[in-house]
Amino acid sequence: MKTKIVTLAAVTGLLFAACQSSSTTTGENKNANAAQQASKTENIAFVVAKNYFVNNTLTKLDSPKIETAEKFNAAFGMAATMGKDGKPTEIDFNKQYVIALVLPETDLATNIEPLSLQKAENGDIKFNYKVVAGEKQSYKIRPNLAIVVDKANNGNVVLNEVK
Repeated sequence: MKTKIVTLAAVTGLLFAACQSSSTTTGENKNANAAQQASKTENIAFVVAKNYFVNNTLTKLDSPKIETAEKFNAAFGMAATMGKDGKPTEIDFNKQYVIALVLPETDLATNIEPLSLQKAENGDIKFNYKVVAGEKQSYKIRPNLAIVVDKANNGNVVLNEVK
């Protein structure tokens, strides 16, 4: 009789521990799911605009989002080169817009690397990029980057430099 009581107590203890374990796991999963939903973002496709240069007349961009050819042409010029990939990237402002970034003049070899473009739940378009500065040069440049985005992905553009 004593053996049955011990066995029954052991089984009850195991059941109690199992119930506590699963409720903790369920609570942790709920917290993880809530965190994921709070920071829900959607990746957006984009194309890097190639073979353009910053116009000398540009002092600064009013906004990183450029929605018309007139505004784009006021900021950038075409820099066609010889060869297969020498034509500037085509931009159809009826269907696309540009997100542009122009940094101050520098004598350091500087590249702007696009990392990602995401649409947040609130509708903001977040452009994540990284600036990589290299060696000193004997001349100055205006580092710049322009990406082309489909107008279906419209929203307030937020620039985010990742260090």
